[in-house]
Amino acid sequence: MVQEVQAAVGGRAVESVSPPLRPMPGTDMGSRLVLGQGSGQDALDPFLALMHDDVPPHAMFPTHPHRGVEIITYGVGGALYHEDTLGNSGPVVAGGVERNLFGRGFAHSEQPVGGEHYLGFQLFILLSPEDREIEPSFQLLAPEDVPEVTADGINVRVIAGEYGGKHSPLVLRNPTLYLDVTLQPSATATLPVPADYQGLVYVLSGSGQFGAPAQHAGANQRLVLGATTNADTADSGGTTLRVQADQGADTPLRFVLISGRPIFERRS
Repeated sequence: MVQEVQAAVGGRAVESVSPPLRPMPGTDMGSRLVLGQGSGQDALDPFLALMHDDVPPHAMFPTHPHRGVEIITYGVGGALYHEDTLGNSGPVVAGGVERNLFGRGFAHSEQPVGGEHYLGFQLFILLSPEDREIEPSFQLLAPEDVPEVTADGINVRVIAGEYGGKHSPLVLRNPTLYLDVTLQPSATATLPVPADYQGLVYVLSGSGQFGAPAQHAGANQRLVLGATTNADTADSGGTTLRVQADQGADTPLRFVLISGRPIFERRS
């Protein structure tokens, strides 16, 4: 069993729990804005936005620019085709990951392919001031390139960072831990959240208890993590988040846990 699952109970509290987030109004997409202006949580340093995408096959995002950010796209269902002005192209499929380091800027377009709805996540990470004029770059991971850790009713896919001794090959400028976690009913996990990181959880399906003291949440709810509690030991190398899936549930608890080191930039 991996060390994180064996860790002592305790760690991060949950600062806030959103009501179930609804699809964005005014479109025919089922996408939900988890983090960003209009979501009820404008930003969480260093994260500017997180979108839970549900994009119908006919939708398209025409060529548009970004700069000063790094964007991680994580596929959950269907496929999203990417093409950019640097000459990169390819689909993000279910379980795959794409990283765009925009730096000083470039433009890209995106469109579902295969005649299915595209389901996934897009995370916007603010670059530090010294990285905002960096040379742009692109990285695409196939599903089999994303490490997985499985133990006692727990499955963790390591999208970014390290868990259970397995490291994601994703290369990021800002230290970030990004996990896709599935717990079978009644299973418990104690997951790492480094002490100097800020983070959030978003629930895809199922329901369970999060944090210490425990807060209940289910599908389409966002949980913002609070400060470290004194339940963590001084030699733990960080802090933890305890999660337990509801007992007797028909559906496993699945959620993403995203945390990163703040850059502490003052925004107007």
